Amino acid sequence: SDLRTATRELVRRSRGDEAQLLVHLGEIEERRLYLDWAFSSMFAFCVGELGFSEDVACTKISVARAARRMPVILESLRVGQVHLAGLRLLAPHLTTENQERVLAEAAGKSKRQIEELVARLSPQPAVPTIVRKFPDRLDRDASPAFSFGTAAPVATPDSAPALALVPPTAPVPRRDERRAVVAPLAEDTFKFQFTGSRACRDKFRQAQDLLRHRIPDGDLGTIVEKALDLLIEQVMKERFARGRKARQAPSEDTSSRHIPNAIKREVFARDGGRCYSGLAAPFGEEGADSSAPTSPRCATRRALRRLALPRARQASSPPTPSRSSRCRAARRRWRAGPGCRPPGRVRGRAR
Repeated sequence: SDLRTATRELVRRSRGDEAQLLVHLGEIEERRLYLDWAFSSMFAFCVGELGFSEDVACTKISVARAARRMPVILESLRVGQVHLAGLRLLAPHLTTENQERVLAEAAGKSKRQIEELVARLSPQPAVPTIVRKFPDRLDRDASPAFSFGTAAPVATPDSAPALALVPPTAPVPRRDERRAVVAPLAEDTFKFQFTGSRACRDKFRQAQDLLRHRIPDGDLGTIVEKALDLLIEQVMKERFARGRKARQAPSEDTSSRHIPNAIKREVFARDGGRCYSGLAAPFGEEGADSSAPTSPRCATRRALRRLALPRARQASSPPTPSRSSRCRAARRRWRAGPGCRPPGRVRGRAR
């Protein structure tokens, strides 16, 4: 569409402007012009004069410094080969010998994928296993906090402020404090960090005690991996009946929207556990009998559900291509598409 073309053109031009901005920042820092403009550092100039946030200022300064040593960085940014956040991660590890190879390997990758590339270029040692109590911000046994405010309604408006006792309130944890961390350390090792409950800690300890004969050192990484294997096996059995005794296939009934477990497993394996839809093209253009969408695949793994064709199209379609795994966004668009709304449903409720 025209909107999509115009957006891509704006992105293309913004990449050129970004590369030109890095050239100017590098020249300003090289000539120390920020001192003539009453700024103590390049960081202070970017934040105070240009209005960048602290994180954006650090990113641009870091990439601008690396670009003065290796101009190929600017070209990779200008053509959209590697985004700015990825260049900041790669900059400390780029040399004149490996710059072409590393930038080509990082082309088109997300920040998480580039983090794994950096971990392969510069492996980090394994981190120790730590389970500790997260300290509270406020001590519950501490005395009440003091705050200055107006007294009770008995005081007149002209009275001086009175000293009041205000009981401490439990602070709401920030979002970044609750966020789990999965960071690559090397090509095949990762660091996991999360906040769990006391019950989770107790289950860890119980699992360590029960598995001492198999895992003598009680390594939590090995225990978590084994627990995930069991969880995935259980969920696969619940969703796809994997591992159960196969039942006799029922007779073909085009009026039923039930999907047999065998077809569920076949669709999951065919789609690779990813969303099957091509969100770049309207639904209905992919073709009911095609084995792959004609447009780029969505490929997300989150919130997948199997989607069956309407009854009128099921009778003439093969059993596997007529069903597919769709993410939440793809299911909403499929239901809203012209002529693709499943029969018997109005506003998400069954009749």
